[in-house]
Amino acid sequence: MISYGQFLEKSLENFTYATILDGTGILRGFEQWKEKDLTSAVTLSIVAVGWPVFCICGAIYRLYFDPLAKIPGPKLAAMTTWYEAYYDVWLGGKYIFKIAELHKEYGPLIRINPHEIHCNDPNFIDDIFPGATKKTNKYRFTGRRTMTKNSMVATIQHDVHRQRRGAVANFFSSARIRKLEPIITISLEKILGRMESASKTGEVMSLNYVFKAATSDIITKYAFGNSTNFLDYPDYNMPFMKAVDSVFKMNHALMHFPWLGPLLEASPRWFCRILAPGLFDLMKMQEVWKAQVEDIRNSPDPDAGKDTIFYGILHSNLPPEEKTTARLGHEAQLTVLAGQDTTGTTLSFAVFELLANPASLKKLRAELVAAIHEPKVVPTYSQVEALPYLGAVVQEILRLHPSVVSRLPRVSPYEDVVYKNSQTGEDYNIPAGTSMNMTTWVLHTNPEVFQDPFEFIPERWIENPRLDKSLIAFAKGTRNCLGMNLARQELFTIIAGIFRKYDLYDGTGTQTCPTLELYDTERARDVDMNSDMIIPYPAEGSHGVRVVVRH
Repeated sequence: MISYGQFLEKSLENFTYATILDGTGILRGFEQWKEKDLTSAVTLSIVAVGWPVFCICGAIYRLYFDPLAKIPGPKLAAMTTWYEAYYDVWLGGKYIFKIAELHKEYGPLIRINPHEIHCNDPNFIDDIFPGATKKTNKYRFTGRRTMTKNSMVATIQHDVHRQRRGAVANFFSSARIRKLEPIITISLEKILGRMESASKTGEVMSLNYVFKAATSDIITKYAFGNSTNFLDYPDYNMPFMKAVDSVFKMNHALMHFPWLGPLLEASPRWFCRILAPGLFDLMKMQEVWKAQVEDIRNSPDPDAGKDTIFYGILHSNLPPEEKTTARLGHEAQLTVLAGQDTTGTTLSFAVFELLANPASLKKLRAELVAAIHEPKVVPTYSQVEALPYLGAVVQEILRLHPSVVSRLPRVSPYEDVVYKNSQTGEDYNIPAGTSMNMTTWVLHTNPEVFQDPFEFIPERWIENPRLDKSLIAFAKGTRNCLGMNLARQELFTIIAGIFRKYDLYDGTGTQTCPTLELYDTERARDVDMNSDMIIPYPAEGSHGVRVVVRH
């Protein structure tokens, strides 16, 4: 028998062994059991009682004493990130829909987990995404999602981000992007060529792969000087596209289980291939991109790759540690995937909406025919960039089908931010260091901002130009999308090139121009977002947007 005092003393003495979470510590704890059976049992008893008490105290603090305690929202979300994990990990990218529901219940400002708030008020855009006068950090866990923590997009600190962005900003200026017109034209000509071939063979074209192949060819040519040439593949290198999809679909697990990414990166490649074959394929491609960066670095010709993004990085004023192969591998992966999947997905949705809305397509074609007299001539960006209805179509596609649907987190590192609810007049103080979020899809489908938000209505942008202020498809502020000029030029040029040549098939068989017809494509199954995996994904089993081409 031991006294209560001895019980407590021995328990506290050995408490640390029971709370060690790494495998080595657990084994060390088992060794202690061999020597101190009684105290080890006591330790486990203390932990069995202490851990629930710790969790309860933590929950009480988060609910009532945390600086975010006054922000409206579900209590369970304020208590634990497992609330979010249930929707995003277990249900698969569904928290975005829950957040939209929570705004309807709690108002424009809500607390979505213990550490983050979410706003659905366009009047707060400039506060979350300020200009250069205020420092803005990224949420510290952002880099987990893509396993590219050293990339510019995932950079946490404002000053480091500014330094990295400054090294390549000139390559994404409007004037510099205009010089890419020959590269974009080549891809557009290949798309039109594949369409003409499909009209002869009867092939059903899967546009998701066609457009991702095109945008991949463009961004890799600009990044490394070597194009992937996926548009020349019979299947557009569909296996690689599917591998990328599988990696995007891992993003929530990577976010909520911080050990998962490092485990996969440190694992032997054969193990990674078994556990995550898509990631294995992406890692192989990253090695190719690294090699291309090294070719630019080590070329005896000082001007080799002079017009490429990574030449710009390697010859910038960045310090040597910012130019290592490992870091640039992360940068390469983000550059390619951001340039490939985002705009490629948007182009697929654009074709669907225009074919599904004949009145809109009729207006667009009338505008294109007036601007481009010869249907066989591939349009230039300068010919179409100022066309008002085409511009409205692009804006409406970006609103209804944003290419990035994951939250856009921003952190004010040194200053509190105050949100004023215009409906109630109540002020909410958001402490410095808090992750403040907006989500493109949630804001873009807010009926208080956009009337009939789920309808495709390009005219809204012509009738009310002020709506531009509420469009955050490319984010805002100092961390907005660096590639937005490239994306817009691709969208304008490729949409114009396709629909100057092709009309909607009317079923009569009497049309004199080439036509497109949707093939087994349903809005609910193949177009509407079913899950947020950084980019929007349709329902399981979807084949995406498909068309039949007739000449």
